[in-house]
Amino acid sequence: MNSSSTARPTVVLTGATSGIGEHVAHLLAADGARLIVHGPQPPESQSSLLDRLTQLGAGEVHYLQADFDQLAAAGRLAGHITDITDRVHVLVNNAGRPGPPTRQLTGDGNERTLQTNYLAPVLLTARLTPLLRTTRGRVVHVSSATHLTTSLDVDDLNMQRTPYSSAGAYSRSKLALVAHARWLTEQAPEPRFDAVSVHPGVIRTPLLHAMFTLEGDPPSRGARHVVQAALATGTWNGQYLDEDTPAQPNPAALDAEWRNRLMRHTFRLLSHDP
Repeated sequence: MNSSSTARPTVVLTGATSGIGEHVAHLLAADGARLIVHGPQPPESQSSLLDRLTQLGAGEVHYLQADFDQLAAAGRLAGHITDITDRVHVLVNNAGRPGPPTRQLTGDGNERTLQTNYLAPVLLTARLTPLLRTTRGRVVHVSSATHLTTSLDVDDLNMQRTPYSSAGAYSRSKLALVAHARWLTEQAPEPRFDAVSVHPGVIRTPLLHAMFTLEGDPPSRGARHVVQAALATGTWNGQYLDEDTPAQPNPAALDAEWRNRLMRHTFRLLSHDP
């Protein structure tokens, strides 16, 4: 177990190799954080990113590879993180994908967008709970304002009966994240850690352009909102942020019974994870 540099906050950031995540990594490095960053690419392809983060002032940088198309990979990622550190101050679940043009299933049997954007982050969060409880840390789910316009049948998470669209699959996964952030602060065992979901803005990334004909703001703007949510003092208590402002989420996320049903079905899907 490597627990050096524990005076610096230890931040785990998924989806750090492009888009908003890469800019979040830069800001956190400049703030002196001890960083554990994740991406789907092989480690040898990320040496320039790690060099930049070190030059910016990161206290320590580790890169870990995992493809969230496999739930087992998210589980292994959590194991590698616990090999590096015995505490996590902030977990930023930023990794995400657009909905594919047609409904696709992963090898685990889940709708691909749901697994990458929601199931894998929930699994990672659950596996890292002991490290977050040690610091009374914080989980930040990078969500989307698209969650406000969708509905989610918790009895049909994999869209077997729900009409499929790429934007619909994406927005449903983000609604589930918003609900999970609220559930964490209410249901997690003591000592509890904080949680928040944040819409970073309409940001100019390949993910945006894969689904919407919008220009969007630069990724640096979205990154600032994510970092503000991650490093703010006090507690968010499961709130949803529209950029940097607390806002009302989709009404479904405020329904405790609906949230609990969502989590029962979620953990049922995750129980197939090796």
